[in-house]
Amino acid sequence: MNTSPSRPLKALILSMEYTPNVSGGVGTYVYELARGLAGAGCQITVLAYTPGQATVLREPNLTVHLIPPSRALLAQAAKLSLVRGVCAFNDELILHGRRCIAEERPDVIHFHQWHTHLSARQLGREFDIPVVGTSHHLSDPTERWWAQEPDPEMLEQERSFYDGSTPVITVAQAMRRLIHQTYGLALEKIHVTYCALDVTPFTQTPHSPETFARLKATVARPEDPIVLYTGRIHPQKGISAIFAAAERVLAKRPNVRFLLAGGTDSRQSTQMIHELCQRYAPLLGRIKLLGKVPRPQLALLHRIADIALVPSIFEPFPYTALEALASSRPLICTNTGGLGEVIEDGQSGLHVPIHRSGQGEQREVDVERLADAQLALLNDPERARRIALAGNRRLFERFSLKHMVIGNLDVYRQIAGMAVANPQSQLEAAV
Repeated sequence: MNTSPSRPLKALILSMEYTPNVSGGVGTYVYELARGLAGAGCQITVLAYTPGQATVLREPNLTVHLIPPSRALLAQAAKLSLVRGVCAFNDELILHGRRCIAEERPDVIHFHQWHTHLSARQLGREFDIPVVGTSHHLSDPTERWWAQEPDPEMLEQERSFYDGSTPVITVAQAMRRLIHQTYGLALEKIHVTYCALDVTPFTQTPHSPETFARLKATVARPEDPIVLYTGRIHPQKGISAIFAAAERVLAKRPNVRFLLAGGTDSRQSTQMIHELCQRYAPLLGRIKLLGKVPRPQLALLHRIADIALVPSIFEPFPYTALEALASSRPLICTNTGGLGEVIEDGQSGLHVPIHRSGQGEQREVDVERLADAQLALLNDPERARRIALAGNRRLFERFSLKHMVIGNLDVYRQIAGMAVANPQSQLEAAV
């Protein structure tokens, strides 16, 4: 399909999540990408699931349809597995997609995760529109690494996603290799575009130093260093390693305070945190669980933190790491998945290794190294400051929103066979 380069590119995006408020990474990515593309002059329509009321959100160049399940689907939901329920919702996305395409035909249909690949591909076939999907997570084999058995129905959908019928965008080179190794998808069909976000909430604040001092006083004394974790409370995220390393850190630096901002998302996660709180009960005065915190409040927490932790057992590409870099906080993270690509060990952050635990495919965080890295930065504030500044520079050089938008546009251009006008000037103004 050949199109005049002077016409704005039009894309239809299908996702089960939109905005960080729904779940996390996928919703954040779709929200940031859609608004970034719109800011670059593209015409973007998003169809996304919502558990609430049907809503249409409009911004310049961007229309978002938040779609709840129909009454008919809700009536049979109890009889359906999670995966079958998601597949059934795809039938409803197809109906909405047909109406959107009838009003304005997109140049590209872009789906996210396996959750919306059925509807995107069906619409692509019906209207002869090229389709691309973004992979944000892989169940096989990664879930076994933290002792979770992947859902067989989910694996069936993943195999369909990576069957080679549509090109794939993924969020890290590590994910590209893993998809290729697991499903045999040709490397030339897998494009890498790193995650990015609007860093404004983390780099600019209307609050005074006195406000931050009052906020810190709610969780620590003025002289107490704060170590911050933000993200889901889940075995994948290395939560048990945070507690075990905290015990070692507090034995040498008893005035350190640990803040964990995030909510559980399953019975397994709730049970895990309950057991950890029992096992490390003597530490609970110095480890605070804050629950799920909205992103604006996360930005405030970063401002009072001395160190940020992302000790995941595997991470495709975490927004929590980018938020720490945007806040100019020194980052300690595991060297797994996309995390190993975010920072340069010893320069823009510190890496902690992951080891096999000796039980099948399970892996675990090197707790001693995690504790040692924290103590190294707590005992050398000047080094911590240099690492934080280097991490902030790396964010803007490699992981800016402009890079994510251009990366996706490059793939759109390739699959649509159209020339896309250079969005650089618009991106500089919009991002």
